Amino acid sequence: MARERRVLLVEDDAAVADLYLLQLRRDGVPVEHVRAGQAADAFVRGRVPALILIDLALPDIDGRELIEQWAADPVCGAIPIWIVSNSVAEDNLWWHTASNVQRYFLKSKIVLSRLSQEIRATLGLPYGERVSNRLAG
Repeated sequence: MARERRVLLVEDDAAVADLYLLQLRRDGVPVEHVRAGQAADAFVRGRVPALILIDLALPDIDGRELIEQWAADPVCGAIPIWIVSNSVAEDNLWWHTASNVQRYFLKSKIVLSRLSQEIRATLGLPYGERVSNRLAG
């Protein structure tokens, strides 16, 4: 199954998700959103995103449990994961040993434009696209 060049945002807080989606889409990042672990699991196994941004506190499945399930799967385990959480990284040291987790962000410290820039660089998306679209419009 081919990996899509899109990001999956797994976030149950609608207000937080809306902020992320607005910034990422404005910056030309192809992003999809789900609010719960089961929906995330179905998306990841069916569509294989290029990157997963995941909150650890989900309403149905603990984010850590989901990450560990994906790590055990040869296809899902190859998808890079960036944790976006209200819990400080030092309280979740397990993520250092998770083979599929690359980054850990504390929600209160995230600058969304910077996150968007890092995602674009990771996915190899062009930086001039947003400016070109404004000039053309």
